[in-house]
Amino acid sequence: MSISYLTHAREALQSALNAVDFPAPTEKSALMREVTLRPPKEKYYGDLSTNAFIILKSIKNIDFEKASKELLLAFEKLDGVADVRLEENGYINITYSIKYWLNSVLLVLAEGQEFGTVGMVAEKCIIPAPTKVVDLLSYRQQANTEALERIATLIGADMTYERLPEREAAGFPHASAIAKCTEAKTRFAVLANPPGFLDAFSPNLAIDRHYDNPVFAIPYARLILHRMGATAEEAKAGVSDGVDMSVLRLPEEVALARRLSDWPLALERSLRKGDAFYLASFLQELSLLFFKLIERVHPISSNYLTAEAERPARVCLLGALDEILLGGVTLLGGDAVKEQR
Repeated sequence: MSISYLTHAREALQSALNAVDFPAPTEKSALMREVTLRPPKEKYYGDLSTNAFIILKSIKNIDFEKASKELLLAFEKLDGVADVRLEENGYINITYSIKYWLNSVLLVLAEGQEFGTVGMVAEKCIIPAPTKVVDLLSYRQQANTEALERIATLIGADMTYERLPEREAAGFPHASAIAKCTEAKTRFAVLANPPGFLDAFSPNLAIDRHYDNPVFAIPYARLILHRMGATAEEAKAGVSDGVDMSVLRLPEEVALARRLSDWPLALERSLRKGDAFYLASFLQELSLLFFKLIERVHPISSNYLTAEAERPARVCLLGALDEILLGGVTLLGGDAVKEQR
């Protein structure tokens, strides 16, 4: 199985910091607590950003020039990195090449759920668990517990449980929600939306057939992929060595390929935040990117999937998307959710 680009970058950062001669062990420990390495909030900054340079500069009695050079060099040596920039504000921003993201699609297709999960989590995951299911909130808590357990098992993380206090029933009755929406869609709806969604829960809004609703959008994206014959199964059956992914040049194709590589980050964020909503949100983003591509190319009435030169790469891209959408909804416990139109 593969290692995600973030894990590779973390290893490079750790290696560079390990080479620094700190005056005292406590200073290194303090630095490691303060250093961050993650995707920036604004995409134009790049793919990863770290404050390591700023933290190093604040430490006295180290060879700062040597340490900073080693840090930049460690990032520059990473596979697929196109640019490493030290910004005026002291942040280091890292950008990967389009080729790297496109070629990663083949790994996503081959590895599915396990893509990029090697070496992800070392610390124990705290999983909140309700004492008893009495209403829609505790129903969501139970569904969330089960989803987090599946994610932790997938990446090999140790689990410990935080037992949530027992509570009196309040709000919309979960039995009524299930009766109106079905068990599968109710479970998916409460997980695919933030907890505040339950404050004014509406069965109609929960299963509204609109792209902004993940309960509709994610299964519908899978439905379109199957109607197109662009499934993971079809892609794997048609893949041969040497698929040229560089033929994917549409902005929507590149954006989709880029976001697929963030699958491990979505898993990790869900565990770190203790809420599977973050995985559902990631799947929703992928679905919306797919709909943008569909709107541009109109695959049913065009030669998008029949063009000889581009077809293998496009089938791989869409097959990888199908693989991740299926893997994601399975982890969420929503694999029984179907959409028809």
